[in-house]
Amino acid sequence: MNFLKNKKVRNWVIAIALAAAAVMVGSMVSPANAGDLAAEAAADVVSINIAQTVEASGTLEAQPFARLSWKTGGIVQKVNVQAGDQVHAGDTLAELQPSSTTAAIASAQADLVTAQKNLEDLLASNTDFAQAAIDLKELREEYQDAADYLDYLRNDRRVPQTETKLILHSTPKGYQYEYKTRSFKGPATEDMLIEAENDLALKQARYEDARRRYDRLKDGPNAQDVRAAQARVDAAQAAVNSLSIIAPFDGQVLSVDDQAGDTVTSGELSVNMADMSRLYIRTQVDESDIANIKLGNQAEVTLDALPGLILIGRVAQINPVGESIAGLVKYSVRIDLDEDRGDIFLPLGATANVVIQVRDASASLAVPITAIQNDSSGEFVWLLQPDGSSRRVDVVSGSIVGELVVVTGELGEGDQVQLVARESGFQPPNPFGGNK
Repeated sequence: MNFLKNKKVRNWVIAIALAAAAVMVGSMVSPANAGDLAAEAAADVVSINIAQTVEASGTLEAQPFARLSWKTGGIVQKVNVQAGDQVHAGDTLAELQPSSTTAAIASAQADLVTAQKNLEDLLASNTDFAQAAIDLKELREEYQDAADYLDYLRNDRRVPQTETKLILHSTPKGYQYEYKTRSFKGPATEDMLIEAENDLALKQARYEDARRRYDRLKDGPNAQDVRAAQARVDAAQAAVNSLSIIAPFDGQVLSVDDQAGDTVTSGELSVNMADMSRLYIRTQVDESDIANIKLGNQAEVTLDALPGLILIGRVAQINPVGESIAGLVKYSVRIDLDEDRGDIFLPLGATANVVIQVRDASASLAVPITAIQNDSSGEFVWLLQPDGSSRRVDVVSGSIVGELVVVTGELGEGDQVQLVARESGFQPPNPFGGNK
């Protein structure tokens, strides 16, 4: 249940409820039984369990997501995928007819072969140096991969892991042990981090050894000539790649705009793809709520496009820098959805309604809405004393649960409070302060 953060709105709700209750009570009390009203118009202070939440809205997004466009114009020769296909980084999704493009791009394949041969010939003049260059490149990539992996383990809260346990179970042949393995995702374990740190240290040492060996041998072929030859290879490869749509990461094809024989232009969208296993909601939270939100808070998400579906996620990012939106200061919050979503199709860009639980359910005191009164000093209730008298107790109202309102003040569970009736001269609280 959500706290009503806006005091004026909450007071209006309480005021309307009080007015309605007063009319109801007044209509039920006739002159004959008006004398019994004081004995009946009382209620107990009760304890209810309530969780504090923050509501927001945003859109469903995936990370990574890519809109893949043609880098040159021409005629589509082949489309290798369709919507729904799973692809891997580097896969060719669609291709152009080389002859349908410019002469420079059409000859890119031949240029690539020539550039690669020239680079190989240059390096062949010093086999040791060539091998040193290759080793350096490979070890640098291994070192970078190890560094990236350690960073991933330290920061990602959904690291794939497995856990194997030896389980004793009964069979027709008696009790037997069986290994059970489960897969799950969560923060990296200490052992995983230590292993990754050790691997990074080893890769760094190997990379530094390779760099020293490369430096010793670089006086063979002119390093500048080698870089120039490599640049020509890279340029030719880029030209060849412009004839194709290539997947930049592992993911799912969401849409394909082309088919064989279509004429396309440079910059024209061809394929949308995303990693649908990593979905999140980007939402804006009001400045009055942002201090209550913490990383890891659980959130329930519903989509306007799929009524009735409830998704579970957790707060993954909180931008501490606010921005003014329509005159209100808002803070960007990212909710990462759990991956256990079955085979349900989730449309990207759909409006998402988010309820973030910022405090676990706990016991709170509550009174009927009709017990709350309001004057220039604020909200209060009349606490009934054992001798039949009443005493004013100042309270602060919170969330409304049915016909009850959560309150804080000098009250205890089981205390009795006076309900407001029309005959008492009750005036609904003025949400703008004081009574008018």
